[in-house]
Amino acid sequence: MSTHSDEGLPLLDPQRELCGLLGTGSGKHRRERDATSTAEAFAEVRERVAAERLWKAEPAPGHGREPLDALPALAALDPRSEPVLRARAETAVACLQLLVRRYQDDEELRDFLAVPPVLRRWVLDQPDPAGLSVDLCRLDLLGDTLGTVRVLEFNASCPGGVLSAGMLNRFWRESSLSPLLEEWALPEAPIERPTWFADWLLRYGLSHGLAEEETHRVGLFRPPHGTTFEFGLMTDQLRALGRKVVELDPADPEPARGVRLGYLKYIPVDARPAAEWDTFCDRVRRGDLAVPNVPGERWVAENKLCLAALSDPRFRRLFTDPQRATLDALVPYSRKLGDGITEDEAVRERALLVLKAPYSCRGQSVLIGADTAPEEWERAVRDPARKGWLVQEKVSTPALETAEGPYFRDLVVPVLEGRVIGYGSRMSHGHLLNTARGGGTPVLFAPHPLT
Repeated sequence: MSTHSDEGLPLLDPQRELCGLLGTGSGKHRRERDATSTAEAFAEVRERVAAERLWKAEPAPGHGREPLDALPALAALDPRSEPVLRARAETAVACLQLLVRRYQDDEELRDFLAVPPVLRRWVLDQPDPAGLSVDLCRLDLLGDTLGTVRVLEFNASCPGGVLSAGMLNRFWRESSLSPLLEEWALPEAPIERPTWFADWLLRYGLSHGLAEEETHRVGLFRPPHGTTFEFGLMTDQLRALGRKVVELDPADPEPARGVRLGYLKYIPVDARPAAEWDTFCDRVRRGDLAVPNVPGERWVAENKLCLAALSDPRFRRLFTDPQRATLDALVPYSRKLGDGITEDEAVRERALLVLKAPYSCRGQSVLIGADTAPEEWERAVRDPARKGWLVQEKVSTPALETAEGPYFRDLVVPVLEGRVIGYGSRMSHGHLLNTARGGGTPVLFAPHPLT
């Protein structure tokens, strides 16, 4: 349990932080010796990024895959802040999971979330909604202290970047900087283990009734023009455990016949492809195909309006007092445009707000009021097509000043089966921190074991 005085604690440990970006300050581990060591280790890390195929999210049109933009920046979370942050993140995911479980029976919640009909029918047809779970998600947070950090997104269907973050941490541990990292005494996080994803996926299949031999062939599902981000890393992990991996289209049932275990990479920015997935969704619903984050969960939890439901006073009735306290501390002011905040209010408070589509990814369909001209913001807010979008408080964080300009840094928290399994981060010159839109990836270590 945190106290009021804890809220001023920094998220990062000032004694365990290194940044090799040009122009960063002096002191606290920025001595010339450390800068040289960091540069040498960074060259080793970049070689491994290319050799082990850590790619950016998607190539630009007409271009091949490019290596992930690792950055020469390392930090550990503050040992006083991290346990509190971890508990809050896990509680927030439990609250999100509660929304998923209550969706079928709570008419007010169903109307509020407005899940598209092509997706909603599978949510409503899901047996045993009380047993639904958010199997794997990735919280994106912003802020630099316990009192200012807020969750911006849950990424609760097929979170990207988690495998890459774990591998980057391991690359730095195995670089020439390892003596310093050993001095820092940072325990290995679960996402740093070479086959953590494959181990979990196979366990998931076994725990959902599959025989061991039925896990020997694993399907990685995506629509034809969908992202393959990290499919290569998933494949490498599964093959290391002796599994055969096949990439499949959920709309084409024949090649998937006989496949009993899979993973679906799809965010319904455009829900129309799912209209062709009747066989796939029915197999998952019946348990014939074991796929984490089943449609009955992901179509609800991926909806960004869940943040509005976690913030709007109308839905506080769903949560316990301790859960409400966590939501008050971690979830920024979030409302549904036209049903919780009026257009006039959103126009008036432009500089304090962000507008987001309910289903979006890679920073698309996001307008930051402070970065948008007043006339353009008003047009967007009053556009009938954006009625029902998420309006969220703009969360700020101090910039790291470098010779290349200011960098902003976020915090990434992957949660597997309700438990935090590691940490990551992204840095960018702009306020939209997404590696698909530029920027780079530093590493972030946990100061305590994550069990």
